[in-house]
Amino acid sequence: MKAHTTIMLLLLATIPASAGVFDQFADIGELTDHLSSGGPPRDGIPAMTNPEFVSLEVASSWVRDTDLVVGVVRNGEAKAYPENLGWWHEIVNDRIGGEFITVTLCPLTGTPQVFHATADNGSQIEFGVSGLLINSNLVMYDRRDNETLYPQMVYTGINGRFKGEQLELLPAIETTFAMWKKMYPESQVAQFGTGLERYSQQQSRKYQSADRFASYPYGDYRTNDGYFIAPVTTGRPDLSTYFAKEVITGICLGDELRAYPFADMAPAAVINDTLGGHELLVLFDLESRTSIPYSRVVDGQSLTFYQVQAEGDLPVEFRDVETGSRWDMLGVAVDGALAGSRLEQLPSYNSMWFAWSTYWPESTIWETGDGIIEAPPPITAVLEPATATVPVGFDLAQNHPNPFNPDTRIHFTLPVGGQMTLQIFNAAGQRVRSLADGAHRAGVYDVTWDGTDGSGRRVASGTYLYRLEMPGVGFRQSRSMTLAQ
Repeated sequence: MKAHTTIMLLLLATIPASAGVFDQFADIGELTDHLSSGGPPRDGIPAMTNPEFVSLEVASSWVRDTDLVVGVVRNGEAKAYPENLGWWHEIVNDRIGGEFITVTLCPLTGTPQVFHATADNGSQIEFGVSGLLINSNLVMYDRRDNETLYPQMVYTGINGRFKGEQLELLPAIETTFAMWKKMYPESQVAQFGTGLERYSQQQSRKYQSADRFASYPYGDYRTNDGYFIAPVTTGRPDLSTYFAKEVITGICLGDELRAYPFADMAPAAVINDTLGGHELLVLFDLESRTSIPYSRVVDGQSLTFYQVQAEGDLPVEFRDVETGSRWDMLGVAVDGALAGSRLEQLPSYNSMWFAWSTYWPESTIWETGDGIIEAPPPITAVLEPATATVPVGFDLAQNHPNPFNPDTRIHFTLPVGGQMTLQIFNAAGQRVRSLADGAHRAGVYDVTWDGTDGSGRRVASGTYLYRLEMPGVGFRQSRSMTLAQ
């Protein structure tokens, strides 16, 4: 068995119950007390810097379809960094889409992370492998001062000139090579044996053969839940619900963190969620081990999604309730009213559960099934022209009955055709339901609202606002109504 370090078998029972947890540290610098040697010295594991790239076809000679890659897209340019490289190099300093990035992979915590690495003056910021670990997690060092250390999962300087500075985590996609080729068929792939100019010929010669990158260097570490390379010291991993090496997607928005376990999302999922005040969507495909979070807000409108049968090359497709547009895994609307629109991908990273729960004990866990709409909610708000007569002016009538329970009808007129919306808001000004959104001809309309939100759930009793808008002609009118339970 090949390995960078001398392997030690550490049972979880040996972790001291009194170990501190990260969120209790008064000073980020206290993490320096938890540094442990991973075996090799600084730069003993050589980071790649500005490696050469080859086509997908050429890379297929040494990257298997089932191998995982870290995919990055910046300013229209797509690149793939095989995790086979990350096993042996752990860091790739690179340039993509006109900006510098650092691609990192800790093979002991299963954490691929990509960071912004362009300095204020436009120069490249380079990171190297320190040879140190915290909680078995990679610790990088900053080559600007050759001193500042960054635990990868915390990505904040814990000493040196840049102590307290947090790196910017960028969106990336961890997926199989086969899936990445479908997603981005024009992508380039980082080539082994390149980007090692700063190291001696003797050291770099070890990485010139594809054979080195054919196998994971730590044996059954990824599947053996009792096998650890280094001690876990900043906290006690929560193993009451998940095994140590189970994989989760971790997301931090605002001051909130949430873990989305692969085991609970399998085999596929389209999850509508809210975290840290942000509306987000999490897509998952088990076969390709792909988990991608997006914002659910498009042009100021929060959308609600449900999975549909895929018609394209990518395995997960979905529609939004509000406009009926169809979307693919790249977050692109492929047809419907929003065709051509793109969802914003959010930063996140995958991790073994023991590492995530140790560093982030305050994290919540996504509850299985929450935010998943198995099928479109019943269409109870049906928009229909009341007559064929073209009205002479706009009008939004008072709903009837009012107060109402369980449903009510809203009558309105449009003297001209065009894009219009009819939306319902709660007393706090939050949109509850979109009853109509799109192009409508001139006419007299009636629409029924059954007191449910966009996910088909009954809303609480109280006062609600319904608003009719036709932005193209500057029309906007609102009225209030009362739901009495």
